[in-house]
Amino acid sequence: MTIEKQRWAGIESAIKSGVRVAFDYQGSRVEVAKVQTDETHLAYLLTVDGDPLLGFRKPDDPGYQPLAAVLLRTKMVNPAARVARSIAKERGGKAFLRRKENRHLTEKTREITETFFPTAKTVVSHFRKIEGLTLVSPLTHIAEGNHVPVRDGL
Repeated sequence: MTIEKQRWAGIESAIKSGVRVAFDYQGSRVEVAKVQTDETHLAYLLTVDGDPLLGFRKPDDPGYQPLAAVLLRTKMVNPAARVARSIAKERGGKAFLRRKENRHLTEKTREITETFFPTAKTVVSHFRKIEGLTLVSPLTHIAEGNHVPVRDGL
């Protein structure tokens, strides 16, 4: 059973308001929770069967969760970006980084898996692409437009 476009809009507003939305994926219960990452920032964390899904664990770690490869986002990063910017500032700005001999400083070389989603929209847009994901939580009051924010112990 696929989730319709209108239903995804209701799911996004529920996640934004702090309601824990639960999905079923390959027999595991996946929940999206709004958490505070530091004093002023909020993010969205996934839990699988009650355990947080962490992106920094690798397949050879004992606590690795295989669903992380599917449920979490990956992106390419440049580990030397901060150093490259400081060098460029001292030696002529962006023109220094555009030169052929210095281009290696700006290449993105490492793939990382992010543990947190920054917005509810990114959660929904990523989850839309996952085949076999079904909604568990009843969201009838949200889909109808009678949105009532509910806090679930956060």
